[in-house]
Amino acid sequence: MDEVELQDIQQENSNGSSSSSTPQTPTGLESPELEVKRGKSEFTRLASQLELESHNLRIDENRKGDIEAQPEAGADTEEDFKLRKYFENSQRMAMDNGGKPKKMGVSVRGLTVVGQGADVSIIADMMTPFNKFLNLFKPSTWKASNGSTFDILHDVNCFCKDGEMLLVLGRPGAGCSTLLRVISNQRASYVSIDGTVNYGGIPSDDWRYRGEAIYAPEEDTHHPTLTVRETLDFALKCKTPGNRLPDETKRSFREKIFNLLTSMYGIVHQAETIVGNEWIRGLSGGERKRMTISEAMVSSASINCWDCSTRGLDAASALDYAKSLRIMSDTLDKTTIASFYQASDSIYNLFDKVLILEKGRCIYFGPANKAKQYFLDLGFTCEPRKSTPDFLTGVTNPQERMVQPGFEGRVPETSAEFEEVWKKSQLCQQSAQEQDDYERQVKEEKPYIAFAEEVKDQKSKTTRKKSPYTTSFITQVVALTRRHFQIIWGDKFSICSRYFSVLVQSFIYGSVFFLQDNGLNGIFTRGGAIFSSLLFNAFLSQGELPMAFMGRRILQKHRAYALYRPAAFHIAQVATDIPIISIQVFLYSIIAYFMFGLEYKADKFFIFCFILIGTGLACTNLFRAFGNFMPSMYIAQNVLTVYLIFMLTYGGYTVPYDKMHPWFQWFFWINPFAYGFKALMANEFMDQSFDCRDAAFPAGPAYSGIFDANRICPIAGAQQGDLLIHGEDYLKAALSFKTTDRALNTVVVYLWWILFTVMNMFAMEIFDWTAGGYTHKVYKKGKAPKMNDIEEEKRNNQIVQQATSNMKDTLKMRGGVFTWQDIQYTVPIPGAPDKLLLDNVEGWIKPGQMTALMGSSGAGKTTLLDVLAKRKTIGTVTGKSFLNGKPLEIDFERITGYVEQMDVHNPNLTVRESLRFSAKLRQEPSISVQEKFDYVEHVLEMMEMKHLGDALIGDLESGVGISVEERKRLTIGVELVAKPHILFLDEPTSGLDAQSSYNIIKFIRKLADAGMPLVCTIHQPSSVLFEHFDRLLLLARGGKTVYFGDVGEKSKTLTSYFERNGVRPCTESENPAEYILEAIGAGVHGKTDVDWPAAWKSSQECQLVNQELSNLENGIGLPDEWKHSDGTPPREFATGPWYQLWEVYKRMNVIWWRDPFYSFGRFVQAALVGLILGFTYWNLQSSSTDMNQRIFYVFQALILGIMLIFIALPQFFMQREFFRRDYASKFYSWFPFALSIVVVELPYITITGTIFFVCSYWTAGLDYNADTGFYFWIIFIMFLFFCVSFGQALGAVCINMFFAMIIVPLLIVFFFLFCGVMVPPDALPYFWRSWMYHLNPARYFLEGILTDVLENVEVRCDAQDFVLFTPPAGQTCEQYTEAYFTYPKATGYIEDRGDGQCGYCIYKAGSEYTNNLDWHYSNRWRNFGILVAYWVFNTSLVILFVFLTRKATR
Repeated sequence: MDEVELQDIQQENSNGSSSSSTPQTPTGLESPELEVKRGKSEFTRLASQLELESHNLRIDENRKGDIEAQPEAGADTEEDFKLRKYFENSQRMAMDNGGKPKKMGVSVRGLTVVGQGADVSIIADMMTPFNKFLNLFKPSTWKASNGSTFDILHDVNCFCKDGEMLLVLGRPGAGCSTLLRVISNQRASYVSIDGTVNYGGIPSDDWRYRGEAIYAPEEDTHHPTLTVRETLDFALKCKTPGNRLPDETKRSFREKIFNLLTSMYGIVHQAETIVGNEWIRGLSGGERKRMTISEAMVSSASINCWDCSTRGLDAASALDYAKSLRIMSDTLDKTTIASFYQASDSIYNLFDKVLILEKGRCIYFGPANKAKQYFLDLGFTCEPRKSTPDFLTGVTNPQERMVQPGFEGRVPETSAEFEEVWKKSQLCQQSAQEQDDYERQVKEEKPYIAFAEEVKDQKSKTTRKKSPYTTSFITQVVALTRRHFQIIWGDKFSICSRYFSVLVQSFIYGSVFFLQDNGLNGIFTRGGAIFSSLLFNAFLSQGELPMAFMGRRILQKHRAYALYRPAAFHIAQVATDIPIISIQVFLYSIIAYFMFGLEYKADKFFIFCFILIGTGLACTNLFRAFGNFMPSMYIAQNVLTVYLIFMLTYGGYTVPYDKMHPWFQWFFWINPFAYGFKALMANEFMDQSFDCRDAAFPAGPAYSGIFDANRICPIAGAQQGDLLIHGEDYLKAALSFKTTDRALNTVVVYLWWILFTVMNMFAMEIFDWTAGGYTHKVYKKGKAPKMNDIEEEKRNNQIVQQATSNMKDTLKMRGGVFTWQDIQYTVPIPGAPDKLLLDNVEGWIKPGQMTALMGSSGAGKTTLLDVLAKRKTIGTVTGKSFLNGKPLEIDFERITGYVEQMDVHNPNLTVRESLRFSAKLRQEPSISVQEKFDYVEHVLEMMEMKHLGDALIGDLESGVGISVEERKRLTIGVELVAKPHILFLDEPTSGLDAQSSYNIIKFIRKLADAGMPLVCTIHQPSSVLFEHFDRLLLLARGGKTVYFGDVGEKSKTLTSYFERNGVRPCTESENPAEYILEAIGAGVHGKTDVDWPAAWKSSQECQLVNQELSNLENGIGLPDEWKHSDGTPPREFATGPWYQLWEVYKRMNVIWWRDPFYSFGRFVQAALVGLILGFTYWNLQSSSTDMNQRIFYVFQALILGIMLIFIALPQFFMQREFFRRDYASKFYSWFPFALSIVVVELPYITITGTIFFVCSYWTAGLDYNADTGFYFWIIFIMFLFFCVSFGQALGAVCINMFFAMIIVPLLIVFFFLFCGVMVPPDALPYFWRSWMYHLNPARYFLEGILTDVLENVEVRCDAQDFVLFTPPAGQTCEQYTEAYFTYPKATGYIEDRGDGQCGYCIYKAGSEYTNNLDWHYSNRWRNFGILVAYWVFNTSLVILFVFLTRKATR
C-alpha cells in the first residue's frame, strides 16, 4: 500500500496535478494470502477516509476557536495529508512486522554550559611561538589556566516528549546552538557541562546511540561533484535497516525512501544535478538546503535537533519543511527540537512548546500558544502584523521591544531580570510540574527498553550489536568505495589531467635517460633513472596532502549521523588508490622502462611496476597521514618537506649506507624510499654485467687491448684485469645492497603501506580537527569584551540606541535614479541551446524608496542582482541600464555597494581593520583618514558590532573567528563604509535571527530615508519586515516579471493586484509576503492556474511602468544636479595607484604577520632541513667522496627551494579569491595586489634562507672565506625568491589548486633532470641539451653555487677512495700513467701506495669536476644576474595573469 501512496506523492510533485489516486488492491488468483492482504488494504483505506474526515473537522474546529488564525496556518494540504497517511501506514506495517516504537523524549535539568572567555585566546602572530617559548621560563605561566570563563547556558530546564516539537528561540549569542548540540550529545570544546540531559530514561553519560540524537547544522557541506541521487543513495546504503518489511530488498528500500525524500522536498527534477558549492555550479542555495535536510532525514534519528535549517529557503518552502517535521513527529514518534530564524506564525503554530533563551538564560519555557500572552502580561506590546516568534525574541532587544503605557521602568530589561521574573511565574511552576510528571511516566513505562531492542534489530546481521552504526564495516567500505569512484568520475578534468601529466613526464624521463649503455656511464645513470622514478611517484602523491584537508567537515557531519566509521572512509580511499596508482604506474612504466633501456625481461618489468605501485601506495598514505595527524595544512606541508628531504637523503642514493653518520643512520631502516630503491636496484642489476673497456683506468689508445691485465674499472666493486663489472658486486661495494634481498625489500614496501593505512585509520578515528563545527572568537591582546556581563550589556545597549537615533545625521547620501529595461540574460550550456535565465525584466530604484526583490528559489533573484551590479563574466546580457538617465560609466561598480550572499572576508584581519580598509580605498580621497575612521566607528555602533571591532574574522573551517550571522553583518558594513550611491543587497537577512534581520532591515530603511536608492532580495520576510519596503519586484521561475510596483499601506496596493487576478483576499492578520508567494505557486508543492508573467505584461501597471521608464531615460522628473555631472571625469577607483599599492602592501603584511603556520612554519622547516643536511654532511674533508658529498648537499639545498613552491601555492589561491571579491567592488586595481603578494614574501624568504645557511653552511664544513660565504648566501636567497615567485606565477596561470598540484611536478622535473647533476650535460639528448638545459634556472643556480663551493677544494683521497691497481712489471706508477695524463680531459692524480700498488684519485681539485661540466668560477655573478632576471620574469607573469584572471567566473 505504501508504494502506491508514494507514487501518488511523486506524481503530485512531478506534474503538479491535484487529482488523488486511489490505491488499488492487486488482482490475480484468489489465494487466502491475497484475500488477507486485500482485507488489510480495505481496512486501511476506510481508516484513512475516517482520519481525513476527522482531520478536516479538527481544522474547522480550530479555525472557529481561534478568530486570529490564518486561513492556512498549519493546515495540512492534500499533499501533506497523503504524506501523513503514508507515514502512518509505514509505521503500522513496521509494527505488524515485529518492529518496536522508538519513543525517546528528552528531559534537561539545571543545564549550565561553561565556555572559555574571550581573553583566553589572543590573535596568533609571528611572535606567538617566541612568546610560548619564553613562557617556559616564566614560573607564573607554568600553571595551566583557562583564563576567564562565562556561562553559555545558565540553569536551563526543559523537556520534549516523543512525538512533540519544541521550538528554541533567541538572539545570536543566546545559546540556542549550544543547547541543540548538548542535547544531541556533542559536548566537546566546552570548559564544563553541569546538569543532566536524559534521553527517554537514559542519562547522557550512558548514551551510546550516536546517530539516534543528531544535530543538523545550518551550513551545507556536501561533496560538490556528486549528484543529488549519488549523495542520498550513499547515505541510504549506510542506513538501510536490517528489519525491513518482508520481501523488501535493500535496493527497493533505498529507492522507496529516495523517492519519498525528493518528493517531500521538491528536488525530484534535480536528482541528476550535481550538488555544487561556492565555486562549482550546481543546485541553487535553496535546493542545496533541501538536500541537506533530506540527508539528515536519512539518518532516521529518534531525536532531531535542527539548527536554523530554513536558512536560504523561501517562506513557502520553509513552511513545507516545517510541516514535514510535524507530520514525521506525529506519525513516527520523533522528538523534534528546532531553532528557526525568522519563523513565521504558520511555522510557529506547528510547534507544541517553545523555549526562549537570552544570554544563556531561560526566560520562558512552556506551551507555544501561551508564550505571547505571558510577555503581554509582563507589560510588553506587540505591533500589528508582527509574527509571534519575532515578538517573543524582540522583547529581549532594547532597540525593538515596545512597552505598554504605564509599564515603563517596571518591565525586565536584562537577561537576569527576565530569568528572575520567569522563575517566579505560575507558568514556570506548571512547566516544572509537567516535567516531573513526564520523568515519572518515563520511569514507569521504560521506553528505552523497546528503543534499545529496535535499534538492535535495525542493525544488519553482520554489525556488532554494541556498534552505533546500522550497517557493517564491510558494507560501509563498499558504499564509500563506490562514492569515492563517483567523486573521482565527477571531476573527470582532474583525473584526466593527472594521467596526461604522467604521460608527458614519462616521455621526459625516458628521453633524458634514453637507452642507457651497458658501460660505466650506464651504471651511474641507471641509479639516477631508478631514483627519479621513485621521486616522480612521490611528488605526484604530494597532491594528497591538501586533499586530506578538504571534506573534513563532511566527515565530521557523517560521523555525527553515525553513517560510517572514519576508518572505513580511509579503507575506501585506499581501495580507490589501487586502480588509480596502478594505471598511473603502468602508463609511466610502459613508456619510461623501455626508453630507459632497462633489461628487457618480462619478470623484471612486472616486478619494476609492482615495486613502484607499492611505493606509490605507501607515499600516498604517508602524505595523507601528515594531513590526518596535523591540525593545519601549513604545519603538515612544512613537516612533510622536512620528512621528504630526510627520505631522499637517506634513501641510499645520494649518501651510501656506509657513509651515513651514526646519528641519522637509523632513519635508513625506517625509510620506505630506501626499501623501494634497494628493491628496484636489485631488480635491475642482478644477473647483469657492464663492460668498461672504454672507461677502464688508464684509458686511451695507449692502453686499450695492450695492458688490459693492468687496467681497472674506476668504480666500486671492480677487480683489476676484469673489465666486466658484475651488478651484484657493484651494489654490494658501492651501496651495501644485496640482490638476494629483492623479495624481502618488496614485501617491506607493502608492509609500510599497511602500516601507514593503519596509522591513518587510527588518526581519523581519534582526531577531529574541525572543532565540531563550533567557532570561538579571538581578539587583539587586551581588547576582549566581557561575556554575558550585565553592566557591559546595558552599556552596549546604550551605545547602539544612541547610534541608531543619530543615524540620519551620520549618513549623508548622494543618491540617484537607477533604471533597467528589457534585461535578458542567457548562459551557454555545453551540447544544448543557450538557457534564458532572465526574460525582459524592467524596473527602477529611486532615492528614499526601498525595493524588495522576491520570488521562489531558483527564480533568478541573485542572477538579476549580479547582472544589474555588472558582476557577470559569462553569458550574454542584453537590455538597457541607466543611472540618472545616462549610460553607466566606468565608475559604476565603485559607486555601488553590492552585499553578496556569500560572506567572503580575509580571515587574518580584524573586523575594524576590514571596515577601515574599505573606507580608506572606496570613499573619496578628499575626505580625511580620520573622518573615514570616525565613520567606521559609527557604522560599527549602528551594526551592533562595536564589541567585535578587534575580533579576528577567521573562518568556519578552523573554528576560529566570528559567527555566521556576524559575518553577514560585516559584509553589509564593508559596503556601507564605502558610502555608495546605490546599494544592492542579496539576501542580507538570510541566516540571521529575527532580531538581526529586523535590525538590518530597519537599518536599510534608514539608509533609504537618508537618500540611498537600494534593492534587496529577501527570502522569508515577516509581516513587520515586509512593511518597511515601498516597492516590490516579484519574479517567477524562468526570470520573468510577475509584478513591479508599490506595496502600499498595509500592502493593499500589492494584494489588490493579485485579488483582481483571481486570488483569494488577503486577511488583516496574514503575512503579505507569504500570501503572494502562495499566489504565484512558490514552494515545494505550489501550483497556480494563472500565467502571472503574461498577466503582468497585459496589465495597466506594466504600461505605467514602461511610461515612467521612458520618462526617466529622457531625464523627465530628475533634479537638475543629477542630469549634469560635477565636471570630474569618472574614475574606476577612488584612490590613485600608489596609494592603493601602499595600503594593499600594508594589509598584506598584516595578513602574513598573523599567519605563523605559514610564515613561521617555513623558518622551522629551513632550520630542520639545514640541521639535517648539516649533520648528514658533517664537516666534509678533502677526499673525493667528500667532494661528491658537497655536490649532493647543494643538490638537496635546491630541493628545499623547490618545496617552497608547494607551500606558496595554497596561500596564493586563497588571497586571489579575496582579491577578486575586492576587485569586483573596485577597492583597488590588479597591479597593487600582484606586486604586493610578491614583495610581501621577500623578508620572510630572506630569513628562511638565512636560517638554512646558518644551520648548515659551517656544519657541513663548506666555509673557506667571507667572499665565498657571502656569495653562497646571496645566490641561495635569490634562488628562494625565484622559487616562491615561480609558485605564485604558476598559481596565477592555473584555474584551480588541484590543477596546479598536477602541473607542479611536471615542471619540477625540468629543474631536477636538466640542471646538470643527475645527468651531465654531455650525456643529455641533443634535443634537451640544445634548449632546455640552457633555459633551466636551476642550472645557473647550481653553476654559481657549486663553482663557489668547489673552486678552492684541493682533493686528497682517503685510502678507501683510491682505485688500486698494479703497473706492468718494470714500470713505476707515474711511468705507466704518463700517457693518460696527456689527454685533455684527464682528471685526478696518481699516488704510489706501496707494495707495488698504485692509487688513482679521480679528482685533484674541485674545479676539475665543474670544468668537466663546462661550469666556471668566473661566471658566478653572471649566474646571479640570470636568476634575478628569472625572478623579474616570474613577477611579470604574476602581474600579467592576475590582470587576465582578475574577474571570477560567474
